[in-house]
Amino acid sequence: MKRALAYSVSAFALTWAASALADSPQIKGSFAFTGEASCLVSPGHADATTPLLQNPTPGALLPGAGFNDKLQPNDIANPSPNQPNPPPGAVGQVSFTRSFSVIGVRTFDGNGNGHVSGTALGIDGRPTPGPTGWPHFPPSAGSGEFSFDFTYTVDGDGGFTATMTPDSYHETFTSGPRTGQTVTVDAIPPITGAISGDGKTLSAAHADPVVETRTFSNGDVWPEICHRSRIFIQLQN
Repeated sequence: MKRALAYSVSAFALTWAASALADSPQIKGSFAFTGEASCLVSPGHADATTPLLQNPTPGALLPGAGFNDKLQPNDIANPSPNQPNPPPGAVGQVSFTRSFSVIGVRTFDGNGNGHVSGTALGIDGRPTPGPTGWPHFPPSAGSGEFSFDFTYTVDGDGGFTATMTPDSYHETFTSGPRTGQTVTVDAIPPITGAISGDGKTLSAAHADPVVETRTFSNGDVWPEICHRSRIFIQLQN
């Protein structure tokens, strides 16, 4: 009797688990998305007494680029040339922030893979690097068309995680100072989020700060840390 009861309970548990998995929200199809983001950029700096006309070390990190173990820009100890009476030869804190919005389509194939394409519109606000050495540029705005591939998993509890396929990101600038240039990103950090009960709406954001590196076609290599949030709405077709 006890053995029969145990088998009955086990069968019920397996049936319930299979039913729960079948009823769990899944992701498949194309979703329109919008979102906002902001990045702390730490490009480093090539020192000079005048503005340099081009990157002196194209394709390589500049001195002071990147972040320390506290996720602070490595140039944090440098004095700013924009302060009153800066010391001679001050390089300045060349780290800066940029913000942008995006709109596009993210397609999930139902088997853990997908593709993203969209448009980004960004602003680089004051203070920006300069006035001497490299990089140096005034505040500006610009836009670009981007795409990348990704993989994703659904956890069965109404959540999901999507991770960019390394080295698949490509963007072409269509307006602003970098018009005509392209940029790649080594790896955008994963986004994690929630699936609506009907599976037609998703929300997601980064859960942890991660350093990512943007490499521009003019030779600039800029490490940055970004936060991003996205809302996805399933398209009819």
